[in-house]
Order: sequence, then C-alpha cells, then structure tokens
Amino acid sequence: MSKARQFLSLTRAERRRLVRAFLTVAGVRIGLSLMPWLRLQALLARFRAEPSATSAAVPTVEELAQDVRLVSGYVPNATCLTQALAGQVLLTHYGYRAVVRVGVTKVDGKGTFQAHAWLESGGKVVIGESEVAYVPLTTGGNDVAI
Repeated sequence: MSKARQFLSLTRAERRRLVRAFLTVAGVRIGLSLMPWLRLQALLARFRAEPSATSAAVPTVEELAQDVRLVSGYVPNATCLTQALAGQVLLTHYGYRAVVRVGVTKVDGKGTFQAHAWLESGGKVVIGESEVAYVPLTTGGNDVAI
C-alpha cells in the first residue's frame, strides 16, 4: 500500500494528529536554523502553554511520540534535538509533563564528546532512546530541563 493510501486510510483524528506533528517538527527544525536559541524557546513556550481546544479523545504519550518519530523521516535534518523539542510541544499541548534532556558522552580517548537530546515523560524516555549512555548536563545538581 502506498504511503498516500496508508495516510488516507487513517481516521480523521489520526490524520489531523500526524499533520500537527509534521508541522511541529518542521517548525522546530526551521526555528533551530533561523532563530537565536532564547527566541525559539520563548516561541515554543507559547505553543506549549496553549491547551488543546479539541474535546476529542486525547492521544496517549506513546501515540504522540510515535507520530513525531514517523514524521521526522520526512523533515530534513530532524535531529534528536528537533524531535525532542517538537515532542515536548505536542505532549504539553495535550496536558502531559515532558522534559527535554541533553547529555554528552566521550566517543574516543582524545577527549571528543558527542551530544544527544531526548524527551522524558512519566519518568521514562519517550523520544530519543539510545543504546549509548549519555551523562545529562547538570546545573546546581539538576538535569538541564529545556
């Protein structure tokens, strides 16, 4: 079955959710490319603060995370940070608590570091799972919650 047919076979609510996820991921990706970090954070905070206006069934955390992962394949350079931030916007939009974490790990003996971002909700990683152990960046003993 073609991707278009798969999309059209979804319910109206599922299609709307995927379109919202796509627009959110694309918007975050564009924002990361064009805006200073603090300005993007302020803009995303506005979207996170707006509760869902729909009275339809609220999607689960897993459904929203799956939507972000799926549509990220269609957004060029949708990095782990892009996906984590977009997921945070969507989850908080539906009333879930979601925290973006950023961590680092050494990749070789020369002191080279690699960074990774992931999204946690309900005490577990929902976007950005990794087999590599990353050490969360900390300030004052707390993980950096973006």
